[in-house]
Amino acid sequence: MTEERQADPTAGTEGSTGDAVESSGAQTVEEVEAFWRNRSSGKDRAHNAETTALKAQIEALKTAPAPGPSGESPEAEQVRTLREELAAAQAEARAASLKSEYPQAAGVLGDEITKLSPEKLAALEAYYDGQAPAPMVDPNAARRQMPGMPGNEAKPLAEKSKDELLADLKRAEPIIREEAREGIYR
Repeated sequence: MTEERQADPTAGTEGSTGDAVESSGAQTVEEVEAFWRNRSSGKDRAHNAETTALKAQIEALKTAPAPGPSGESPEAEQVRTLREELAAAQAEARAASLKSEYPQAAGVLGDEITKLSPEKLAALEAYYDGQAPAPMVDPNAARRQMPGMPGNEAKPLAEKSKDELLADLKRAEPIIREEAREGIYR
């Protein structure tokens, strides 16, 4: 009896040995699954290592200062650096003065306080101090009927005549019908 041996087609792809492994051609399911698990975990490890390296490069580039224009003299680079430092110091000083001038608004806004105008900051400060500014009135808005305003006194139902009650019902009829269509019942 001659035993026929075949070269394993998947041998050598692991990278651990370069030799072709001879087998009887019949592998168990467990061996095949173990081989592919090992192979895919190697790919996962390589992918994760590459991803980690790329993330480290991105972070290094983010933290590195921006290079100056090419051909810039050392004095010009120093002037540019000093101007950037001055602008940062001025922004910090402005934020500190706004925070001291508008402490309530600074407590809510934090560092975003520098993005608002002094008028808006004053309005916010007044609001948080409990002194809300007068509400803005849209000149095109319809006049509201407020209870207690002159010409708006409502009679109690017991004192209304039949004609007044019928007039109230006629005025309310469209509202009642609309609410009935929407399924709202009072």
